[in-house]
Amino acid sequence: MKQTAKVIRPARPGYAEVMVRRASACASAHKCGSCDHCSMMENAPEIVVVAENGPGAEPGDTVTVESATSSILGAAVILYIVPFVLFFLGYFLGGVLGWAEGSSIALGGAGFALGLLCALVLDRYRKHHNSVAFKIVSIED
Repeated sequence: MKQTAKVIRPARPGYAEVMVRRASACASAHKCGSCDHCSMMENAPEIVVVAENGPGAEPGDTVTVESATSSILGAAVILYIVPFVLFFLGYFLGGVLGWAEGSSIALGGAGFALGLLCALVLDRYRKHHNSVAFKIVSIED
């Protein structure tokens, strides 16, 4: 995913801290701002990330950064899909074991909570290990 960012300062040799506005899910599809979600994202918070600085951008430059889409999609799957899959697995496991419906639902709820816990652990890990890689691909004029 490509986004526009502003270089804040050098981070370490070959890297720079850049300020990126969080993009909406449909930002790559259109720039018209006609849908409610796009208009809500106009006031999205800006985040500071470390990006590989191949072109040698200087503080104050406006740049285009690219992030690995696969890692973002992987995080989305863990956050949105895994808890629901674990809920249904827990529910059906309770049914296979012959548990009452309320107990099966409780087991499904525990599976859902486990999925959310996995998402939380992944989020903490990514914050400390900067696993979403950003790369400056060009300097804007």
